[in-house]
Amino acid sequence: MADCQQPWKSDSELVEKILAGSVDHFNLLYEAYFSRVYRFALKRLRDPGEAEDVTQEVFMTVFKVLESYRGDSALLVWIFGITRNTVNRRFRKPRPYLESIDAPSASRLSAQAPAVDQSVDARRTLERCMTVIEEELTPLQRRIFHLKHLRRQSIRSIAGALGKSEDAIKANLYRMRISISESTPGLEVVLGA
Repeated sequence: MADCQQPWKSDSELVEKILAGSVDHFNLLYEAYFSRVYRFALKRLRDPGEAEDVTQEVFMTVFKVLESYRGDSALLVWIFGITRNTVNRRFRKPRPYLESIDAPSASRLSAQAPAVDQSVDARRTLERCMTVIEEELTPLQRRIFHLKHLRRQSIRSIAGALGKSEDAIKANLYRMRISISESTPGLEVVLGA
């Protein structure tokens, strides 16, 4: 189903034209989705430069792998899948620590750099975890998460409060853990620290 804001009739037709070598049609795709991909990346990375890099990388990837688009979902959904994977790879990358070698405190700061990098990586990982909880869990799962991990209630009391079986609560907790850990690379390291 085509989005009413798209300047093309169908995703499959657009993909066919791009694969046939139409630069104009790829430019249509780029112009239509650039800002949405950029905003998605910026919201997660909170760094305009990183978001621009991710957006460019996404469209380069789209161009390279467009032939693998099967039309099982809307083209935008497929592109956002690529965007999510690209953003997640950024979270896994170690961040370099840069400082001037002329700085008088260079030797003192260089000894502290790994701790600063780990703190920044941990903060980004936890922010990603919060985003997953807010955007990818169902309202019931968010409620269960709140009761179990923030209020520290037992599974029995959560089941009673929500009118669910204990097995249903356990199953939801398991699905939440899987969803959060798959969407938040590096979370185990942060929680283990």
